[in-house]
Amino acid sequence: MTRISIIIPCHNSVNTLPDTLRSVVSQTFMDWEIIAINDGSTDDTRTMLDGYAAKDRRIHVIDGPGKGASAARNLGLTVARGKIIAFLDSDDIWDNDRLARFVHFFNNAPQAGIAYSQFAFFTDTPGDNTTTSTVPAKALTVRDLLEENIVGTMSNLVVKRDVLDQIGHFREDITHGEDREWMVRAAAKGFVIEGLDTLLLHYRTSIGGLSTDLEKMYSGWHKSVETAASLNALPSRGALRSAEAVYLRYLARRAMRLGLPPRTAASYALRGVMLSPASFFRDKRRGALTLGSALVSVIAPRTMRAALLNR
Repeated sequence: MTRISIIIPCHNSVNTLPDTLRSVVSQTFMDWEIIAINDGSTDDTRTMLDGYAAKDRRIHVIDGPGKGASAARNLGLTVARGKIIAFLDSDDIWDNDRLARFVHFFNNAPQAGIAYSQFAFFTDTPGDNTTTSTVPAKALTVRDLLEENIVGTMSNLVVKRDVLDQIGHFREDITHGEDREWMVRAAAKGFVIEGLDTLLLHYRTSIGGLSTDLEKMYSGWHKSVETAASLNALPSRGALRSAEAVYLRYLARRAMRLGLPPRTAASYALRGVMLSPASFFRDKRRGALTLGSALVSVIAPRTMRAALLNR
């Protein structure tokens, strides 16, 4: 049986797909298969995928329903044969020892069913952005998942297949934050989500991508809250307000990182402060820099906003 199945939904991905696929083919751990789902592409994505599949028998291409990334991933899961499932978006890039590190991790942490790593943002080339995520030294709780986006992206999720089967597939009615909602289900049901405090993923950010639609991300956050409530795993009212304030701080920082209109970041930051000042400034440095940068961004040049945000 193939050890790791890698699920890659692809939609009009010709510009970024080659780098993504090369980052898989160059893995030091080689017992993998790719399930690439061509999800209604109108460019040469399918032709490109077929070319890679012709050169490497581990790459399998199927056509998706054209209903979005979650539906494509769910279709890919129906044919995946691996004991471990890894997800990868068609514009992100893995370090070449990522799979080997996760195999070692699962072998030495049998309690963990879901894992992720540290990741770094990039725009054009890995390393062109100094912003890197942090990994808590504990398993993630429902409250953690409702605060900052610790895992960051579907490309960071690695899951044991038997655990995934118990949690279920991804909700296809959520276009932003489907990974968080799925992990909330997992944590609420007692599955352990742990991170590797090592940089193994490069997460592309681009204006116009899914990650720029912050209001839909906020809507997805509310759906995760609904899921937690349905599983009797919702934090207390005060803890939920705290989590929402921290998440609004995250959205403000993301708005600035993506270069969105200045008032967008300021709006999220001010809403977070008003909701729970103590939680927004729990990390005093991050809270102060976020609010200060967001307010300054309304009148300051982009270069000054970037300098403040990266401190």
